[in-house]
Amino acid sequence: MKRNLKIVLIKEVDFMRAWIKLLEYCIRNENLIPFGSKDDPKAIRGEICSRVALEQSAVKQVLDGINYLPKYGKLFPFGARFIEHYINEYTLQYIEEQAMLEKEDKRKFTYTYYDRFKRYPTSNGIIDQVDALRENLKKQIENNIFSNRHQMITWVPEIDTFSTEPPCLQRVWISLIENNSIEVHLDWRSRDLYGAWHVNLVAIINMISRDIAKPNNCEIVRIIDSCDSLHIYNGDFDQAKASVESFI
Repeated sequence: MKRNLKIVLIKEVDFMRAWIKLLEYCIRNENLIPFGSKDDPKAIRGEICSRVALEQSAVKQVLDGINYLPKYGKLFPFGARFIEHYINEYTLQYIEEQAMLEKEDKRKFTYTYYDRFKRYPTSNGIIDQVDALRENLKKQIENNIFSNRHQMITWVPEIDTFSTEPPCLQRVWISLIENNSIEVHLDWRSRDLYGAWHVNLVAIINMISRDIAKPNNCEIVRIIDSCDSLHIYNGDFDQAKASVESFI
């Protein structure tokens, strides 16, 4: 058994083409790798370490993902209703609904990314990283100064170090480029390319636009998405190949 983690760099102005290119790289790097634990074994088949830059039309397509992705519905394992539901997870209403569910309720998640951003737990209480990032961006604009300090994190060492379901998304970093233009960086430790890459981007970028960029009259002009392990699960491998063939 050997892990062959190839590094892939992509720059694209088309959201869908970026996804297809990533699928092609993973498929070419086919290598069945066991993951998880003895109690919950998983297998991935095709894995890369990726860094993707999305610009121009690709950013607009991500922001309009709820309408854009369903146009390619035959390529995906989900439909428009699923995309809308996933976007809804990045709202305070969804967080509050989750908090009201009983611990045994199968609909209840251990955490959500938005919950970690809005209510990051510390020994001194809860930190709202979204509000902090919005205010920090406002100060950058007002003071006409750049900063590399403005980020949100999900990982809570006391909770996630020994968890069987720790967050895949690790960090969101936002930078003012010029005037009212910003770029957003996403860093992931692990990512399901076939079943989650696209909806992840659509939901998170739309949340950042809604909660941080627009209140400061800013526009997202570039997205940098980095994954330590971007992979296709073994059970999705044939469907992923079919998606590439259908797109071409």
